[in-house]
Amino acid sequence: MKHPLLTLCLLLCLAAGLASCEEETGVADEYAGWRARNEAAFADTLAKARTAIAEAKAAHGDAWEAHCPWRLLRTYALPDGAAAGSTDTVCVYVVASGTGSGSPLYTDSVRVNYLLRELPTASYPEGRMHDHSGYSERPEDIFSPQLGVPATLRVSNTVEGFTTAVMHMHIGDRWRVYVPWQLGYGDQSAQQLPAYSLLHFEIELKAYYRAGIVPDPWLTQKK
Repeated sequence: MKHPLLTLCLLLCLAAGLASCEEETGVADEYAGWRARNEAAFADTLAKARTAIAEAKAAHGDAWEAHCPWRLLRTYALPDGAAAGSTDTVCVYVVASGTGSGSPLYTDSVRVNYLLRELPTASYPEGRMHDHSGYSERPEDIFSPQLGVPATLRVSNTVEGFTTAVMHMHIGDRWRVYVPWQLGYGDQSAQQLPAYSLLHFEIELKAYYRAGIVPDPWLTQKK
């Protein structure tokens, strides 16, 4: 039979060892309370967008969009006439506006420069990047007219929040898009992206193609 004092010492040593490993790797704190943190971050972004839009409408009426970079988009999957709640909404910050007149349809393909980040953490203060178009993960390269290599994607083959955003974009638009976890990967992890993650996309629409039209392969590799 083990001595009680020896057992206590072993337990204390084990706890100290685990704490030391957690301090070295940062695993314990990096994603602690991840769902709550992501939901709070999206709620803050949504509140900021709503406030900015309300102020712009009060000051400029129907011309508010020319004076406010924020947009709120209800998910395309919501039935007509249904009220959109916070989990049915995508927040958009317009970085640059294009000159195109039309927008992609659900059945279209798009050519986009894009990146995807998660919520900032101690190890990744700008948010760890999980996906991007082109060969470089540097934003200045991803969106560079000379170095960027757009990806060709089916609008219907992306997460609901991404699909919703691109269906409102015009060629030349560059948007920061904030997607709540309900319109992203939900309660499932996606490779290294944890479950319940707010998705932060930056998207630039370069072109789109109607169903049945196959883009020229050369164009998909150029700006």
